[in-house]
Amino acid sequence: MIYAVTTLLASNAFLGNVKLPGGPPEAVISYKAGAGDPSPYGGVGSPSEVGGTGMPGDVGFDPLGLANFDLSVDGATDKQRSAALVLRDYRDAELKHGRLAMLAAVAWPLQEQLNPYFAAKLHMPNLVAETGGLSPSVLNGGLEQAPVAASVLAFAAMVSAVELQGLRIKEATPVNEWRVGDYGTARIAEPGTEQFFSLQEGEIWNGRIAMIAIFAYVVQEALTGFPTANTIPFFLPALP
Repeated sequence: MIYAVTTLLASNAFLGNVKLPGGPPEAVISYKAGAGDPSPYGGVGSPSEVGGTGMPGDVGFDPLGLANFDLSVDGATDKQRSAALVLRDYRDAELKHGRLAMLAAVAWPLQEQLNPYFAAKLHMPNLVAETGGLSPSVLNGGLEQAPVAASVLAFAAMVSAVELQGLRIKEATPVNEWRVGDYGTARIAEPGTEQFFSLQEGEIWNGRIAMIAIFAYVVQEALTGFPTANTIPFFLPALP
């Protein structure tokens, strides 16, 4: 949870003098450490010097200086990792969270709307009946139902397979050429083009909005007990 929050707040910009696109990921961090400070990273509230990097979605937002902390596994063994490598990992994590959130932002209200309909039509169990029409979740309950638990496990297995594919590509690609979020799938634009940058920026912003949306779904349903699908009537017309 801490890593996800840090990613959301800090990954929209690179530290120091890292220049992207095209900047070498081994660029040295330029954090202005105080007297006697042995670490290149500052504490909470210290300047992270973000913004102006040319990275998709970089708006220079890091008010708490969270981008100064290297929370990755690699950082535990290498305390002097460069700013580019640290924030590149943050961006990779942000993309993963954003992509999952975009799927969840659509699936959450869809299952609240469609599951009762198809359950009645196909004479199958209504998996949201137990929760009062709410999507099964940690706060709403309903996760102990066999079909729900099996679906969660299957989705976790698929996510793990995608993650392993990404790690294989990262290990097989030179450090200067690896791109965050690359899983070896077909591209609709060539890297380095204006269209590619535009698509990258669109994805990161949609992912950020989706992460906020999922958080809003969870809080709204936990506080009110009212299904999200019923709060957005334009999302899907009422089914007979």
